[in-house]
Amino acid sequence: MTKTQLDLFETKYDVIDQSVHPQFWAYHAGMADGDGSFKRTKYSIVYALSLIDKNIIKELSDLYEVKLCKDKKKKPKHNQKYTVSLCGNNAKHFYKKVYPYLIEERDKVKKQAKDINLKLNKKQVCLSDKLVWLAGYFDAEGCASMQTSYDKRVKKYYFKFRIRFTSTTLKVNRYVRRMLNTVFGKNSVKPIATLIKKTKWEDRPYNEKDCWDVNINQASKVHLFSKVFLPAIKCKRKIEKFKRIIDYAKFCAHMRWTFGCWNFKTNHRMRNKWLAADAVE
Repeated sequence: MTKTQLDLFETKYDVIDQSVHPQFWAYHAGMADGDGSFKRTKYSIVYALSLIDKNIIKELSDLYEVKLCKDKKKKPKHNQKYTVSLCGNNAKHFYKKVYPYLIEERDKVKKQAKDINLKLNKKQVCLSDKLVWLAGYFDAEGCASMQTSYDKRVKKYYFKFRIRFTSTTLKVNRYVRRMLNTVFGKNSVKPIATLIKKTKWEDRPYNEKDCWDVNINQASKVHLFSKVFLPAIKCKRKIEKFKRIIDYAKFCAHMRWTFGCWNFKTNHRMRNKWLAADAVE
């Protein structure tokens, strides 16, 4: 590499570093732990990300000035997927930036970097970085649900809320559960996040691996999770679901209905806080 090429190389990645917030890499580390792919080729390394959420793929392709690929559908009913691939120096830069935040893929990235003599960045990760990682991991492996259920005892329909993270890696979901209980369960007697094993994906029999779910089922905690992570997530589908949960809680406050453990009909203090858009736990 000539001196001119080296100067251009350094300038390009300096511009990238200056154009994004440091926590951008924490988010994409979470995304990489969930849906990303780190590969070692004969001569170099490659990072690939494939999603149906075009805005997340475009964000990475625009940053590194690489092509955004439109995947071919296997069946007409399948959602359109988009892929971005980072190779060579782009991949090396990405490896360095996300490595401090990685959980599931950390050992793999470390081994691949060692094979090509790539020196990785070391950084002390703070709680805010971990929460941004969790936002990226939620966009990759999480879901928020708001489903109607029927209570036979009182013969009424009600909404059932849940936040769920699903992974075939127990280590990651233990980390997610610990973090959720630390952040959202400070004043709770029981852990708010539970870890459940599902044998060979009971709802997806074609997958041969066991998986683990981390669930939050308390309506008030689901609402709090939605409010905290709404500014951080980038998946449009999940943003809309969070907004629905938050709007329904406000609606319950106006109508003096019960939302989870909060009875807005009798708890006037909590209701007034909600109506003032200052709801707290």
